[in-house]
Amino acid sequence: MAISASGLCTLLGLIFIGPLIYLTRYLITKEPLKSDVTKDSDGNENISSRAYIFSLLGYAIGIGNVWRFPYVIATNGGAAAVVAYLICGIFVAWPLFTFELILGQYLRKSFIRSWETIRPRWLSLGWAQFLMLFIIQIYYAVVVSYTFPYIAGSCQEPLPWEDNPEEYWTKSILNKYDDLSDKPPGLGPIQWELALSLFVFWIITFFSIAYGKEILYKITYVIVILPIILMAILVCVSVTQPGAAAGIDFYIGKFEVSQLADLSVWANALGQILFSLSPGVGTAITYSSLVSKKEDVYRASMIVCVSNTLFSFIGGFAMFAIVGHLAERQGLPVEEIATRSGAGLAFVTIAEAMSFFGSFKNVMAVLFYIMILLLGLDSGFASTETLVVAVEEALAARGKHFRARTITLALCVIMFLLGLVLTTRVGNDILTVVDLFIGTIFLLFSCFIESIIGNIDLKWQRLQYALKSATFGSKRFPKGRSIYPNLLWKLDFYVVVPFATGFLFIYETVYEASNPHNGYQNSLIAVGWALLALCFGTVFTTVWKREASHLPPIDKDPRFQEVLAEHTAEEEGEIKMVGDETGGEEESDEDLEAGVGVPDDSQQPVMVDIKI
Repeated sequence: MAISASGLCTLLGLIFIGPLIYLTRYLITKEPLKSDVTKDSDGNENISSRAYIFSLLGYAIGIGNVWRFPYVIATNGGAAAVVAYLICGIFVAWPLFTFELILGQYLRKSFIRSWETIRPRWLSLGWAQFLMLFIIQIYYAVVVSYTFPYIAGSCQEPLPWEDNPEEYWTKSILNKYDDLSDKPPGLGPIQWELALSLFVFWIITFFSIAYGKEILYKITYVIVILPIILMAILVCVSVTQPGAAAGIDFYIGKFEVSQLADLSVWANALGQILFSLSPGVGTAITYSSLVSKKEDVYRASMIVCVSNTLFSFIGGFAMFAIVGHLAERQGLPVEEIATRSGAGLAFVTIAEAMSFFGSFKNVMAVLFYIMILLLGLDSGFASTETLVVAVEEALAARGKHFRARTITLALCVIMFLLGLVLTTRVGNDILTVVDLFIGTIFLLFSCFIESIIGNIDLKWQRLQYALKSATFGSKRFPKGRSIYPNLLWKLDFYVVVPFATGFLFIYETVYEASNPHNGYQNSLIAVGWALLALCFGTVFTTVWKREASHLPPIDKDPRFQEVLAEHTAEEEGEIKMVGDETGGEEESDEDLEAGVGVPDDSQQPVMVDIKI
């Protein structure tokens, strides 16, 4: 095979575009880059508003938006699944994500200590979420690592998968057994090309996190913006291809209302938006604990939630346009093309379609797989940093202090070694099973428990006051921002989120118990059930604790005093105005002696329910 000049030049251009942007900026302005990390009056490090939003965007918009989303839509009826996805996002995932951002900023602790502060019995939920995130990051790193061989192959002429993309995926990349029931004992040998790719992933992750937040945030700016640009290019090119209209019609035009009666459509749609936006795993809480006390996290949440949904939705046009183009070339139905590769859609079907771009096939392949890599790296950075912060905080609470670099190295090495299991010949099958049981079923349960804690121990009013106090005195909201629309979000908080996550968790668990996933061997399914049981059992290890919440009563919380005083003054002003309008009489000497009308300084501020 020869080296493709167009592919190699495109790759080198994408690698050096970040440093070139920063270098050009410096040569023009002659000013050093502004720091994204400052210290508050308490000596704690705070990240800038810009770095905070970009970090959340990088965390939320990940490889799942490209790797998982098209498959979920294709296997659940096209447009009906898109509708279910949007509804689940707006009414379940968005509110839950927003509540986590408010909670993280309010408590200013990592997710593990946040749950313990709300009530000590929930400490074990934090550790269960740590375990879940740890497992997800292990297999997520392997999925991202699949892109390295494809990036290398994109610089070759002809493309190495051009003759048979499915065989290239199953044999050259995964080296899967043709029949799991007829394989030798054990997992099979490690695929060293894939293991090397996994090693490169963890090397990049380590150096991006270990040397401080400043470097990480500067990298984040580039790897958030670049995939958006690349996706825009892919959409523009793909929708103009012959047959693209048929793929897009399957995506948004084929709407069958009856499919919305299928609970599996809702379960998969909710599982996808939760996996993508990722409330319930602790990262959103941890990131918000690092931002300024006066940051408008509601605004940040809306930016991230809308951007995440739009990226998936718009990206779907590119993916299904390519699928439609491929279907026309092969004379097959769009649905068959979209579903035949399973979750490997991006690594089989899309790879096959790259050869149809003629002389630009290498350029398009590099753009597509670099985009997936960058999306995966950014989310991986956020997840790994969350794990590092949690471990660092837990060790510090026990009087043990280690450098963040040391903790990062230890976690990266451990996750790399465990990830090698998923680079064996059975590894991809294990990955699929673990993704179902941990990345979908337990994630639903984690979100359900969060919603119950919110209802029982946190309460809606505290979240309202936390947001108001954070934005109190700002230019846009001098009296503080309110959660809007109040009635809808309150309904979500008390009813929709706990019902949807709880019901679908039970449904998915019962369904998988009675229908072994994809006909896999019992030994593989047992791995999924064992990990689910481990995470599930961890949640309940401290629920027996009887200690009260560490949170002060709302009317005595010093963080809320400005808001309380403002509303007390408003209420007193309204009472005075009503008295003036009704012609209130002057107080007599007897009234003054009796104390009528004399304010009682010993009273606590009046609790005022915020109405929006």
